[in-house]
Amino acid sequence: MTGIEKIIYQIESDTQLVCDEIISGAETKARSIIDEAKIEAAKLASDIAKSCDAQCEDIAVRAKSSGALEERKINLVTKQKIINTMINNTKAYIESLNDDKYFGLILRMIENNSSEKNGVIAFSKRDLDKLPKDFMNIANHVSRGELTLSPDAANIKSGFILIYDDIEENCSFDAVFESKREKLSDEVSRLLF
Repeated sequence: MTGIEKIIYQIESDTQLVCDEIISGAETKARSIIDEAKIEAAKLASDIAKSCDAQCEDIAVRAKSSGALEERKINLVTKQKIINTMINNTKAYIESLNDDKYFGLILRMIENNSSEKNGVIAFSKRDLDKLPKDFMNIANHVSRGELTLSPDAANIKSGFILIYDDIEENCSFDAVFESKREKLSDEVSRLLF
């Protein structure tokens, strides 16, 4: 081997060593980067899984809460329908009583709602047509003041209206039931539920 060949061989050999060292260092560095990336990826995957679990749990809690709220709403609407049906059925029952019982109830209402002033009593068309002949005598006996029968029918389904000067007291069954609706609802609810 000549001098030049030895120099070239030495350069190639040194170059190969340097290349091997660079490659070895690069491989080590690459393994280190890959290991760090795997650790970071595992951490990210764990964080994402925890976040998904938390979101799923939150969604499940909200869905359960929403379902419970919807169930309460449905129960409330159902109870209200039952209460309204019972109140309406009671009103219909009162309106369908035989004349003696019906007008007996009207007399008790006159006694409880009349004023000490003199006034006018107006009945619904239905009640005016069925009014017993001696009813006004009995009504004036239980009333606190003198009542005169209005010849005109009141624009109500059943019951009566007491008129004192410019003041009217609506004693129709619709008005009475409406004014007592909350109390009646509470009572029916207590009995049924």
